[in-house]
Amino acid sequence: MDIRDHSSQFTIYVFTTDVDQGAAAKVSLSQAGYDAYFIQDPEQLEQRLKDTPPHLLVFSTATLAGALSDFVVHVQKINDEIRFIAISSLGQFDILSQYQSFGFMDVISDEAVALESRVLWAVDRACEKLYLSFQNEQLIEDLESSKQELEDVQTESLKNLKHQEEAAARPAFPMRIADYRSAQSKEDMVQRFLNGISESRCVFFKFLPSVRSFVATHANGIDSAQIQGVGTQLTIDEMKDLGSQLAMGLIPPSFSALLTEAFHLKPPKAIPLYGGNQLEGLFVYSGGMDAQAVAQLNDEYTLFNLCYSHFVLEKKVDTLEVQDFVTELYNRNHYVKVLEDEVARARRLKQPLAIVKISMDDFYEIESSLGDAVRDELLKSLATVISKSSRTNDTNFRTAANELTMVLPHCSKKGAALRAERVRRVVEGSTFLDNGMKVSISLGVSEYPSLCDSPKTLDETAGKALAHIADKGGNKICLYKAPESHKPEFEIPAE
Repeated sequence: MDIRDHSSQFTIYVFTTDVDQGAAAKVSLSQAGYDAYFIQDPEQLEQRLKDTPPHLLVFSTATLAGALSDFVVHVQKINDEIRFIAISSLGQFDILSQYQSFGFMDVISDEAVALESRVLWAVDRACEKLYLSFQNEQLIEDLESSKQELEDVQTESLKNLKHQEEAAARPAFPMRIADYRSAQSKEDMVQRFLNGISESRCVFFKFLPSVRSFVATHANGIDSAQIQGVGTQLTIDEMKDLGSQLAMGLIPPSFSALLTEAFHLKPPKAIPLYGGNQLEGLFVYSGGMDAQAVAQLNDEYTLFNLCYSHFVLEKKVDTLEVQDFVTELYNRNHYVKVLEDEVARARRLKQPLAIVKISMDDFYEIESSLGDAVRDELLKSLATVISKSSRTNDTNFRTAANELTMVLPHCSKKGAALRAERVRRVVEGSTFLDNGMKVSISLGVSEYPSLCDSPKTLDETAGKALAHIADKGGNKICLYKAPESHKPEFEIPAE
C-alpha cells in the first residue's frame, strides 16, 4: 500500500519546546499530506488532546517537565487510543524500549541532521500499521454485520412464508440460503443463482478489468455452446462512465448491440455483480420478460447478492488468517499444512520436493540499532525479491521472526541450491530503503526424499543447514548432508 493515499486521514501532534525542531517536523508532515500541528505549551497540548485527540503524538523527551511515565499515563487517561513516537537522545533508547506496551510505535534519535526526514519515516510506518489494523477491524465488523443481515433476512423470510397459502413454498428461502452457503466458489454461486431462475433466460458475463472486457461464462435458458467465445471489449470512453451507467441500469451501446444480436435479448437489461467494491460481472436478461418473471429474478438476486457478499467477506478473513502481516507472505501455520500436503504429493508422484530457509544476516543488530520500522521494511523488500524469483507452483512463507521459507515442488537438491545461490546474489547486489542500505542473507537447503523422510525432518534439516551457515558468518548457502544410514523412499533420476 502507499500511505500517501491515506495520510490526510491521520492527525499528528508534534510537541516540543524547540521551535526549529517542531516547525520543521510539522512542515515535513503537512507536505506529506498529514493533518499535522506543532504545539509548544503543555496546557495547550492537554486541551487539544481532550478536544480533538490525534492518532499519533510525536514528542521530545527533553520537553517533559516531569517523569516520562507520568506523561504517558496522563495522556492515556485522556485517550488510550493515542499512539506515541518519541524523539530522544541515544542514551534513553533502552529506557524507552520498556514502553512498547504503552502504545509506543517508534523512537527517533534527536540528532539535528535530517531529523524531519526521520520523523516523517517513523510516522509513515506507524500510520501504515494503524491503517492496516483499522482495515482488518472494519473487515471483521463487516463480516459480523453481513452475518446479522443474513440472519435477519432469513428470519423475516420465514415470517412472511407463514402467511403464504401454499405450504410447499414455505421452505423456499431457507433452502435457497442453505444452497448458496454450501457453494465452494464464486463461480459455483453464480451457477446456483441461474439455476434458481429457471423460467428466465439469463447470461452471466465475467468482467476482466485489465483488458476492459466482458466474457460470457454461465447461462440459463441458453445452450452452453452458444456462449462459448462470446464477449466484448469496451472503449476507454465507455470504461470511464461504466459504473454510473450500470447504476442507472444502462449498458454500453456496443455491448447492448452484441446482446441483441447474439441472444435476441430485446431490450437487454443488466444487473451488476460486485465483490466488495470491485465490479466482477453482469447478469444480462431480456427486458421483454413478464412482470412475474422479473419479480422472481429480482427477489432471487436480492438473496443471492447477500449470500455472495457474505462469501466474499469470509474469504477475505480466511486470507488474513494465513498471511503474515509484515511481508504479506503466508504464515507459519499455513506453512505446516502446505508442507504436509506437498510431501504427500511428492511421495505419490515420486518427485523431489525441496525447501530453502532464508535469514537476514545481522538481523537483531539491525533491529536494535535502527528499530522495528526499518526491520519490517527490509523484511518486506526481501520477501519481494524472493517472490519475483519464484515459479508459479512455488510457495513462500514467513516461518519465524528472521526466517523466510521457499517450498519448491518438483525441485531436486541441486536445483534448490542453484535457486538459493541466485537469490543470495540478487540480494547481495541490491540496495534497500531510501538510503541505499545493503544487507546479506544466509540460506539452508534440504530435499525430500534424498536427504530426509518426512515433512518434519524436511523442515528440521533445512533449519539445521541455515543455523550452521549463519554461525559461520553468513552470506552463503548450506546444503544439508544426510547421514549414511538414510535410505531414500525412492530414487531421483540423475540430473
